Amino acid sequence: MIDSHCHLNFKTLIDNFNTIIQNAKNNNINAILSINTSLDDFESHYKLINKYKSLFLSFGIHPENITSNNIPDIDIFKSFCSYEKVIGIGETGLDFYHSIEYKKEQYASFENHIESSYENNLPLIIHQRNSEKEIIDVIKQYQKSKPLKIVFHCFTGTDTLKKFCLDNDFYISLSGIVTFKNAIRLREIISSIPLDRLLVETDSPFLSPSPFRGKINEPKNIKYICEYLSDFYNISLDKFVSITDNNFYNLFSKAIRYNEIS
Repeated sequence: MIDSHCHLNFKTLIDNFNTIIQNAKNNNINAILSINTSLDDFESHYKLINKYKSLFLSFGIHPENITSNNIPDIDIFKSFCSYEKVIGIGETGLDFYHSIEYKKEQYASFENHIESSYENNLPLIIHQRNSEKEIIDVIKQYQKSKPLKIVFHCFTGTDTLKKFCLDNDFYISLSGIVTFKNAIRLREIISSIPLDRLLVETDSPFLSPSPFRGKINEPKNIKYICEYLSDFYNISLDKFVSITDNNFYNLFSKAIRYNEIS
């Protein structure tokens, strides 16, 4: 099993890092992708995950963290994307839920992440909140010239976004939200997604799946999301895990496949 999106350098996880990794190993998680959200944290984040095989990192700046002073330029991406364990770009996108103060700057950052995805041949990890139409419009402009490799992380989108993803061979990543009792509409939308388009994630330390809601989330809980979804799609757990693991390595083709975290 693979946790395709978490934040191992966030305080609630880094304070118990070795235990967090051991817990994941105990639940047969054999790879973790930790997502970068700030330029200032990148070097320490890389040093943290570099201790273990099968822990990988993305490079990007979360749209919520963008201001007029920290829009990443393409040269920065070229430097950090050359690191051996950097296998993706993001998370990036547009977030108009928390603030629209730096809306123009978010667009500029998002477009630089996209350009860098082309230049470094690494897939994009997309965050969207209150920005579905705007993100689709931006991606459409780039998709005209050359196909992008994309995963929409922590998918909670509409049928429109689902169709857009499937029409363009993008991946959809499901988190613990799908297990929530009130996620009825989300389950309706994802019920028809082909399994070869799915990834799974914890987004830890956030969004613990049922029955662990209210507790700090961690990568070990990908096991319970996989169990829930294998039942939801009416296939065996082994088959579901095999499919989603292969999807991860198909998208993040720079990642080296190991049997375990060590």
